[in-house]
Amino acid sequence: MRAVFCFLMVWGHAAFVFAGLTMSLAPSGQPVAAGGEALFSGTLTNTSATDKVFLNDIAISFSADPQSDTALSSNAFFANVPGILLPGEVYEGPLFRVSLSGASAAANYTGTVTLVGGVNITANAALASAGITVLATPVDQWRYRSFGDAAGTALAADGSDWDGDGTLNLMEYALALDALTPDASGLPVPMLVSDHLTLSYVPSAADVQYVIEVTTDFLQWGTADVEAVAVVNPVPPNRVTVRYKNAVSSWERAFMRLRVVRAGL
Repeated sequence: MRAVFCFLMVWGHAAFVFAGLTMSLAPSGQPVAAGGEALFSGTLTNTSATDKVFLNDIAISFSADPQSDTALSSNAFFANVPGILLPGEVYEGPLFRVSLSGASAAANYTGTVTLVGGVNITANAALASAGITVLATPVDQWRYRSFGDAAGTALAADGSDWDGDGTLNLMEYALALDALTPDASGLPVPMLVSDHLTLSYVPSAADVQYVIEVTTDFLQWGTADVEAVAVVNPVPPNRVTVRYKNAVSSWERAFMRLRVVRAGL
């Protein structure tokens, strides 16, 4: 599939190639949810010291199925017809949006965006291209729903803490917490039950792995001494309960923690 956003050409000159444009996207992968639009930002630089560059068209093609789920839906840079960069001018900011259909699969979509133009309004040379990825895995769809156009920023990444409550974004996702509002009180807390250090949690994501580890010295963490606990009619039904298999009374201290990691990473 090739989705093209075209512009009206109202007057023309003899066309020739302009070779002074560079384009970089930051980042090149953007999260989005089904039915949403991923906003891509970046930098355009006219490296010519003498010629302005006319950016007359923009096109996106995707390399793999389901290609029909994606489209160039709107354009942030081409507010006028055409976009123009003066000699040596640098534009930095929003460039274009890519939409994802409401029925799209939870997957990543890779493709290429190309800017077309040259030294006049009728030029149609391919000036610069960049690879893009529309990220629509479950965690990336959650990221887009949570952070919107900021979903691709460093503050929205797995290892960041958007709301500053001490819980990383990936943990907020894995436990269905609110990544925008401090809610550390919703984290699972180890408890002493029948002389065993016990922890229960509700797994809320299919694309992360939940790992319970214990230690007695904060130096060596491991899973070998963790065992599942059978609970009759847990609430909710998918609640998981585990414990440190050694009685705590036989140790001076013991500690338990929950880690989550992206599945397959």
